[in-house]
Amino acid sequence: MSNRTPEVIAAEIRTIDQQARQAALQGAIEIGKRLTEAKELVTHGEWGDWLKSNVNYSQSTANNFMRVADQYASSTSQAIANLSYSQAVALLSVPSEDREQFAEDNNASEMSSRELQEAIKARKELEQQLQAEQQRQTEQKAEYDAWAADQAQVQKELEERYQLSSELKEQAEKQVADLQAELDKAKEGGDDKAVAKLRTDLRKADKARQTEEKKAAELQQQLDNFKAAAEKAATEMLQRREKELAEQAKQREQQLADEAAKRAADLQAELDKVRQQLERSNNEPFLRGKMFMQQLVTNGDGVVKAIAEVSDKAEQDKLTHAAVTVIKKLLDRLQPPEPEKAK
Repeated sequence: MSNRTPEVIAAEIRTIDQQARQAALQGAIEIGKRLTEAKELVTHGEWGDWLKSNVNYSQSTANNFMRVADQYASSTSQAIANLSYSQAVALLSVPSEDREQFAEDNNASEMSSRELQEAIKARKELEQQLQAEQQRQTEQKAEYDAWAADQAQVQKELEERYQLSSELKEQAEKQVADLQAELDKAKEGGDDKAVAKLRTDLRKADKARQTEEKKAAELQQQLDNFKAAAEKAATEMLQRREKELAEQAKQREQQLADEAAKRAADLQAELDKVRQQLERSNNEPFLRGKMFMQQLVTNGDGVVKAIAEVSDKAEQDKLTHAAVTVIKKLLDRLQPPEPEKAK
């Protein structure tokens, strides 16, 4: 009786699976290199016909092979090397400078095609959100800068008017003081005529002083009110922005929580799947059959491509006939027995 455990068998399966992935990706890279080489040699406008008649590829399939070769041939990343061909094609939509890090961060080689597509979609959506937010911040900054420039201009004009009014008030105060000194001197000299004139001039000067003093006080009040209003407006802008950021953070937190819950559900589903596989792994004939089936698919694809590359038509037909014969024999052996007819 075999002493091999389900865990040992599962480890062997994982190793073989990884080797098959690497071989498939490397094969795709080599095919892509040769397609690129062939495209340079095929007459312009005949590429699609050449693909169909020589390798039976659509142009989209050929393009995928060539892009895989172009993007992955020089990669030394183990995270990239572990990818399957379909995973490698899916990751072509991720910018080359971010691809390796994305594959490592998301353990892409262990993801199903659906999971990988969802991860790539989520990344694109996040990038779009970030770009939209950056654009919004740029627009808000431009709006604030324009508002601040207007505020600064208005404040500058008010300050200039206040400064001028203050200077006029000081001049009026000086004039009043000078006239008062002259009036006192005229009184001491007993010049009644001069005293009368100076008193009239002093009243006018004092009235002008009071007017300038009132203007200066009003401008000072306007300036104080303007500064207070500007400070209040700036504070309100800041508070609105902080509220927006808090709401965005809350939404992002909820989004991350939802994604985590989904990943947990997906992981549980994967664990259930693995558990089922392990339960079946006790059946060694089933495992051998599955492994041989995978080899049959891989080798069968290799046979088809190899026959297509045979240049001699007679030899190609001979190999094709032999392959068809083998397949028919295999099909005959796999046919389920017909149910016995009721007597």
